[in-house]
Amino acid sequence: MKTKEIAYCGMMVAIIAVLGLIPPIAVPIIPVPISFQTMGIMLS
Repeated sequence: MKTKEIAYCGMMVAIIAVLGLIPPIAVPIIPVPISFQTMGIMLS
């Protein structure tokens, strides 16, 4: 692996970890809360 690939992998792990710390948002219309963890996975 190149250093650039390792840096990209580390940045994506950090983004997913930070987005995982944000608490889920409860929407009264739907019973499932919306979390930012899914957005972190989609970004990576």
